[in-house]
Amino acid sequence: MELSLKVRMVINMKKIAILLVIAIMVIPSISAENENYTAHARTTIPSAEPVSTILYECFVEIDTSDNNCNQDQDEISLSWWTWSDQTNSDWPDDDAKSRASIYDLDLNESFDSISYSNQHSMEIDATNNSSKIVDLMPIIDLTGEVIIAEGDNEIWYIRMPIEMTPLFNLTDDTLLYIFLSQENAVDQHGREINNLIYDMKPEVGFGIKAGNKTTVEWIISSEHLEAAGVDLEQDPYGWQLTMAFFGAIESDNSSEQLLSLHHLDLPIKSQTVDSTSFYIPIFIGVVLIIVCYALVSLSYKAERGMPKISSTWKNSTTLNVEIQSFSQRIEVKSVKVDSPWKMKNNPKSRFIEPEQIINMELRFKNHEPTGCQIGIQLEVEELGAWTQYLMMDSSKLDE
Repeated sequence: MELSLKVRMVINMKKIAILLVIAIMVIPSISAENENYTAHARTTIPSAEPVSTILYECFVEIDTSDNNCNQDQDEISLSWWTWSDQTNSDWPDDDAKSRASIYDLDLNESFDSISYSNQHSMEIDATNNSSKIVDLMPIIDLTGEVIIAEGDNEIWYIRMPIEMTPLFNLTDDTLLYIFLSQENAVDQHGREINNLIYDMKPEVGFGIKAGNKTTVEWIISSEHLEAAGVDLEQDPYGWQLTMAFFGAIESDNSSEQLLSLHHLDLPIKSQTVDSTSFYIPIFIGVVLIIVCYALVSLSYKAERGMPKISSTWKNSTTLNVEIQSFSQRIEVKSVKVDSPWKMKNNPKSRFIEPEQIINMELRFKNHEPTGCQIGIQLEVEELGAWTQYLMMDSSKLDE
């Protein structure tokens, strides 16, 4: 009877390869699944704008005129619309009216457009205040990303996981405004406004003491976006996010001012600026190539190194076992037989050099009617140790 270990080794190699491929492919998907959302696009929040950058807020007139507002395309200028009730426009105006009440604006049909600079009515005030903190920048260290996500309800929304640390003690009234605007907004009547704010989200959930790091995720929910008339899936282009921290440094709280300003374009599905996501397929491909090469090499080495074992009955109580080595040195460590068979001799441990054949004669005390199972403990150089079992049919032997 002849038994080859090669088939078993090849099957094991295939199983290992399949398991490794599945593991590599499943790990990223498990990570995303645990987050319970699908990320369609993501981008890193940029560093704060220079302290000289001014955030302009323009309240436009009922006919969308903005003649009194800053027209410099290089500045960050956002527009507020407060006239949807009077004009039957589908642009949102709830946040605009709330913001107008902060500035105590009288909104009537004779209203003239007006602009605020870093929440100051006079641009010179914004410039003067900025000059006071120019040597202290940055005041807030903020890192994070903006993710266009899809939740279980299949509606898209915005996630902003961030880490931020004030580098100075800030006053208790320090506040973050997150503005979502569209670069070229058009309502159902064809009106057009540049950089129209659709949604404003105030945030106060962060530390204000120097060195106090806050790790948090801010979310603009799908319900919030829907109420503002924003559909990032159907209309993904031209959206911008502005993050403006207003407050004061505790040691100089004479006036509230703009402490830190971040401005970015929202990513769209076709653009992937996250290098990690870009390199994941390449990384997986390289790992698979390495794994496959290692498995092929190991399989080849195993095929060249595994011994061939054959056995035949000499008589009813004597079994001849032939072991042939190939490229690897082999040690036969022990030989055992399962009950009720019992051996007369106990073969000693021995080595088989490469490319050799040895014969072992196993003698048993008695012939038994049941099959004879032999366990040969082998150790192959560089491939490891295991016990190889031989099952010999003894039912047709004459005692």
